[in-house]
Order: sequence, then structure tokens, then C-alpha cells
Amino acid sequence: MLVLSEREIQSLIDVEELIRALERAHIQFSSGKAVMPVRMVVPVPEIKGRITSMPAYLSEDKALGMKVVTYFPENPRQGLPIILATVFLFSTESGKLLAVMDGTYITAIRTACISAVATRALANPETPVLGVLGAGVQARAQIRTLCAVRKIEEIKVYDVLEKSVQSLKEQLEPDLGIKIEAVKTPEQAVRNADLLVTVTTAKEPIIRVDWLKPGIHINAIGSHRPDLREIDGATMRRAKVVVDSREAVMAECGDVLLAIKEGAITEDHIHAEIGEVLAGKKTGRTSAGEITLYKAVGIAIQDVATAKLVYQTAVEKKVGVNVEI
Repeated sequence: MLVLSEREIQSLIDVEELIRALERAHIQFSSGKAVMPVRMVVPVPEIKGRITSMPAYLSEDKALGMKVVTYFPENPRQGLPIILATVFLFSTESGKLLAVMDGTYITAIRTACISAVATRALANPETPVLGVLGAGVQARAQIRTLCAVRKIEEIKVYDVLEKSVQSLKEQLEPDLGIKIEAVKTPEQAVRNADLLVTVTTAKEPIIRVDWLKPGIHINAIGSHRPDLREIDGATMRRAKVVVDSREAVMAECGDVLLAIKEGAITEDHIHAEIGEVLAGKKTGRTSAGEITLYKAVGIAIQDVATAKLVYQTAVEKKVGVNVEI
């Protein structure tokens, strides 16, 4: 069994290779060539936490694995992140455990890379202005990845914690060579943006439809629980909505579920899964002025596809520690 740390995984991932792996994974998933239940969440009030399991199998890639995530809100008192993740990869021939990997970076980079996939598939060719709502770990990953695949000239970032935006600006601006403006309101980040990313834990909508520039593409990432919501019902109704998984979104996504509850949309408003667009089974953008929205809750095929790529590269480059169990 190969054990891989976060630092080792960071050294092994090439963004373009991962983007291609995720495209293949989503095409397999939306073509019925993958097995993936909706994630199972087990709250454990006695220990003030919860544990989540996310298994998946990709038939064409011969990739079998599972991510396990724990959520302990009091972890900062121990100097630990609230969310911790581990990814397990298994042999499809024997079921033997092939690798155990830290899942923190895998979660961050696969989420950012599938946003890049959706942006290429749905956004207008030119997206010079990027707006970002949220300034945490995922915001950083999204900005780095989108700037790697798009010519971005200006970035506007808003977060309720101004110091988080300043930290992001100081960290990324020198590396990217792009001006990052710390704005005071969500509206300032959204108006005139060609490309928008929402990566917050908001429980109430943080954008309004009348702020949106015609032709904008939105990667809506933050809402992955029924009680979290970033996108207002009017925006959901106006946009062409493409999701990572219909089943997962209808089970977990407050952005969609609450818009349906309000009567702003119905389930049929979901135009496609991103895998259907990539496979040519459903249309992507059909006009320059169309508003497109990719709604992701994060699904296990993304983790398993990433783990398979990391494992293959680690074996090739002889990275990691082999352990007998």
C-alpha cells in the first residue's frame, strides 16, 4: 500500500492532466459507465462531529475508491482544520488497498479543475474580468486554476472577513501578475464580471440577478447542503443551469432545492449534467448574451479520478512510502 502526503500529492498533479482526467470521468458518469451513490453523511452529536463516505467506480478508467471526510467544528481549538479528508484507492482486480492519500489538497484542486472544465465548456471565449465571492482555500485554488486556463486581466474579490481578502491578495497577486482588487460588497465583485465564482458558506443568497452582466458564466461552488444558499431564485431562473450530478444536486443543494421550494424553478430547469455537455449529448452556451451557471456539490467520481491519476504518477516517479498491512 502506498501512502501519499499532501505535499507529495501537490508535487504530482499537473492541472491540464487533471482537467482531462475529470472530463473523462464526467463523461463516463453521465453515460452510465460509473457507479456512484449520493454521499452518506453520518452525524454523531455525541462527539460533536460527522463523518461522510463518498465511494465511486469508473469503468473505463478501472478506478475504484472512496473519500472519507470528517467535520469537527471545534477542531480549531486543537489547531486543526474543521474538515479533514482521506482518499482510498483499491485494485479493481482484487479489491486490495493500493493507496491511502491525504484528501485535503485533492478536494481543493479537483473542485477548481472541474470549474475550469465547466468554464471551457460554457463560458464565452473572452472572460477578462473575474469576480470571486469568498476568500478561503477554495477561492485561492479557483483563482489559480482559472488563471491557468483563461486570460484574466482583472480579479475582484469579496469576503465578509476583509483580512482574508487581503491575505489572498498578498499571496496570489505576485505569483499571478494580475491586479486583485479587494472590494467592499458582493455587488462590486459581481457587476461587470465576465466570469464569477461563488465559494462561501452563505445561508442566504449573496448575488442578485440585476447585478449580472449579459453573457456571464457562474461557477457556483459553495452550496453543498440543503441549508446553504448563494444563488437567488431569479438568477437560477434566468440562467442555463448545468450541474455535476442531477441526483446529488437534488439531494443536497440549497441553491436548487430552495429555488424550487419558492416556485422560482422546477427540477426540469436543470439543463444538463456537465458530462452530457462534454459528450455532446446536450448543448452548452448558445449565444454570447446567455447567462450560464455550473452548479457543483462535489462528487466522488472527481476524487477517484484524481486519486487514480496521482497513484499512477507516484508509482512512475517512485514517490510516497510503501507500507505493508
